[in-house]
Amino acid sequence: MTSALPAARHLASALAVCAVVASGCATLQKPTWPWTKASSPEAEKDIDRQLGEDADSEVISSEYTPTSDDVGWDYFKGDNVKKRWKKMVGRGPNETVARKTLAEADGLYREGKYKEAIAKYKVAVDRWPDSVIEEDALWQLAESYFFTDQYPKAEDQYDELVKKYANTKYLDRIAQRQFVIAQYWIAIDQKSHLPVIVPNFFDRSRPIFDTQGRALKTYDHVRINDPRGSLADDSIMAQANAHFLDRQWLDADYFYGLLRSEYPDSDFLLQAHLLGLQSKLRAYQGPGYEGGSLDEAELLADQVLVQFPDQLGREEEDRVQQTRGEIAAQQAQRHWNRAEFYAKGKHYSSARIYYALIARDYPKTQLAQQAREQYLVIKDKADVSDDPIPMLTRVLNPDSLKEAELDAMAEAETQIARQDESGIAPPRF
Repeated sequence: MTSALPAARHLASALAVCAVVASGCATLQKPTWPWTKASSPEAEKDIDRQLGEDADSEVISSEYTPTSDDVGWDYFKGDNVKKRWKKMVGRGPNETVARKTLAEADGLYREGKYKEAIAKYKVAVDRWPDSVIEEDALWQLAESYFFTDQYPKAEDQYDELVKKYANTKYLDRIAQRQFVIAQYWIAIDQKSHLPVIVPNFFDRSRPIFDTQGRALKTYDHVRINDPRGSLADDSIMAQANAHFLDRQWLDADYFYGLLRSEYPDSDFLLQAHLLGLQSKLRAYQGPGYEGGSLDEAELLADQVLVQFPDQLGREEEDRVQQTRGEIAAQQAQRHWNRAEFYAKGKHYSSARIYYALIARDYPKTQLAQQAREQYLVIKDKADVSDDPIPMLTRVLNPDSLKEAELDAMAEAETQIARQDESGIAPPRF
């Protein structure tokens, strides 16, 4: 009796399923939700209201997903106004029109009718944005500008394509096109240079203003858009060389350093070291100015000799050794000027420090022997007192002597630490 009851239940369920299938999909009804007490029209409307637009959703067969205009002040934004206007005049998003227009543009492109193709590609971009159609149309539009010698517009389109589709399938070819355009602009600017403020109204192959600056920016696009591409290090080297030829030593030094740090396997690594060394040395303005570039040049010269012993030719090695001698002479001159300044002010302790640094660190310079002689002259001299009336100072301002002493000690320690990081004390005579 108990075993027959489940069998009867299974038979009833099977008959119900068969009845539904036999009757067709038209007989399917919306199920009664468990939280509703009765299936009434008011309850059904309430369920539809809770489901929202998902109750009657439609599938869009494209990557493009239209969105409603924003509310509030965003309603009056230029892009939203433009979208509403296009929709009103019948130029809204339409995949069929975009595909047809792209096919027509491709036909014109293959026939070499680039000007006519440009207008078609613009329509394809406009009618189905955020899709593969737009990506292909943007690439072809840039190519059409390129083959009609409108290089500024072509470069803008290449860059716009990468900005919107960072992983575009055209990335390698875009880098090649941008690199060639930048090379052309550098060459044409060297041949017929126009001042930055003078506009170009006749040659559409070059920018309106600042051809060289636009070329350098294009080199930046090559590197930034594809930092691990085959032309990334080439673009950095080209930028550095352009600044070097323009005698912009600090900018050249920056890009040579960028190549050394970011692309250690580059074919231009040795040239980046040699030319970076010259850039640092030429950026140094003299002993009266900051000497950071001179310190960096000294380290870079030693690094070149250690890192490229087999790649340096005899002439290049001699040039690096000569540069090291020039750097040593400049460093010795900086120490000498400081020593003379302190000696004239009768601050002999500080002067002796700098004379000793010259004799120890730069013994092969012409100032080394003079530094030794001057050191012996002031070796036993005492510093002048900064407090000519100590008794009066002790009465009126007893803490000033201690403050002055601490300031002098701190200044001396700072100077020594800045010039000597080895931890070895200056030589004594």
